[in-house]
Amino acid sequence: MNKLLIPGVAALALLCTPMVHGQAVVRETTTTTAAAPLEATGTITEWEPNRVIIRESSAADPVPFAFSNRVEYVDEAGAPVTREVITRDMPVTVRYVREGDRMLVNRVVVHRRMAPAAAVTVAPAAAVTTDSRTTTTTTTTVSGHDAKEIEKRRDKIAKLERELAEHPGRDGVREDLAQERAKLERLERDIQERR
Repeated sequence: MNKLLIPGVAALALLCTPMVHGQAVVRETTTTTAAAPLEATGTITEWEPNRVIIRESSAADPVPFAFSNRVEYVDEAGAPVTREVITRDMPVTVRYVREGDRMLVNRVVVHRRMAPAAAVTVAPAAAVTTDSRTTTTTTTTVSGHDAKEIEKRRDKIAKLERELAEHPGRDGVREDLAQERAKLERLERDIQERR
């Protein structure tokens, strides 16, 4: 019986071997990596509900961006702002990711158009010295009461701009804004003449 058992087990092992070793195991692994966000800084040339076009200082042509499903709008300090206060010719930084041939914006940082009052700089027109090849520019830093007054005017202008963006039909706000801008311009001119 031992003589039949050993060849039988060997024959069975040979029959099963091709099936076990002949099967291939395929493992498929898919790895997705999120694209690193990129940033672009420039001035808005077109502002539409589904896209924004920005002229970057480093690019010759304006660059179009589309908005992703969720977009965060903030100022330079990181405080949220409403989308309505953003207009053409406003300096911004956009954070975006590339998705195929599109650039999808997920964050817009709005920059102030004017320097903060603490470092207000009034630069008069360039004065040319007797040597026609040398140009000298004088820069004056405003401080004290004048700086506070400039800051107050700029804050009021920013408030009126936001109000006008939220309620574009209010002509009274538009007139107040024009008056405040004229007052700021006169104040800066007076400070420059005193120096």
